[in-house]
Amino acid sequence: MLKLEYKWYLLIILPMMALSCKSKITAQQPSAPIAMVDTVKPDWYRENYGQVVMIDDNLVVKKNDSYLIDLPLRIVPDSTYVFFLSARIPVELFKKSNEFYPDLQHFVLIVPDWKFYDEIAKEASKQGMCIEPATTNFYYSIKREDGVVRVDSIRRSGDDNLGFDFIKPASPKNMLTVYRKETYGSVCCPRDPKWDMVDKDDSFLHDFEQTNHLKVTKGRYVQMEGKEGEKSIYYTLPELASAQRLEFLVAKYAQTTPFVTQLFAPQMVPFVSEGFNKMKELP
Repeated sequence: MLKLEYKWYLLIILPMMALSCKSKITAQQPSAPIAMVDTVKPDWYRENYGQVVMIDDNLVVKKNDSYLIDLPLRIVPDSTYVFFLSARIPVELFKKSNEFYPDLQHFVLIVPDWKFYDEIAKEASKQGMCIEPATTNFYYSIKREDGVVRVDSIRRSGDDNLGFDFIKPASPKNMLTVYRKETYGSVCCPRDPKWDMVDKDDSFLHDFEQTNHLKVTKGRYVQMEGKEGEKSIYYTLPELASAQRLEFLVAKYAQTTPFVTQLFAPQMVPFVSEGFNKMKELP
């Protein structure tokens, strides 16, 4: 059922601004009611957004309520990234998931007001009209700081949406596309409890590959990071389709963590080929 403010708006504006499906008469686009649009602009909001990354359905796969956006990005420290969410992924996942570009500290997420669009379309259909509502988007600023996520938002409609400059992210040379990174601390001082899980991890990987007929250990790299055995393991999953990658990521995440729905996205990291911390492919 429509809220009263939506209902009042639609009943008034549709007859005045709609286009009859049979008549071919052009109509002005209806905007959201003024009371429903934010008028105070926060400091992080920009009138124009360049280098916007599109997230559409072609990049997204879903398993139960978890998603993989199969779009590798290189995360530059202290940079703000801007995404336009064309796919209908719940916004709450972007706020709470620590697997969505884990190194990304601040990003702006632009999301169409699907509820507004759907209600306009539904009401127009009832009245036998064809109508295209004014562009209406939510803008979310999402900051990750010391384990705390801070979210602010604003809603803009009509001419307040000035358009975006979209980019296709580049794929630099000498980079690894990493779908999962696992970090181990010291073996002794104090000992990282993860070291006690190594045998169980090997068994998990073997069983997963046998059960699902997938090779998830190919393209797996190790990088030493300290004198007490500290290291990181990178999963690149080169021979898997997006749906298979998500299958593995969901299972691997649930191996050590009480599972909650997650949003996964791969990062690109520089490949280190020499020195103490050079990356080596695991057998």
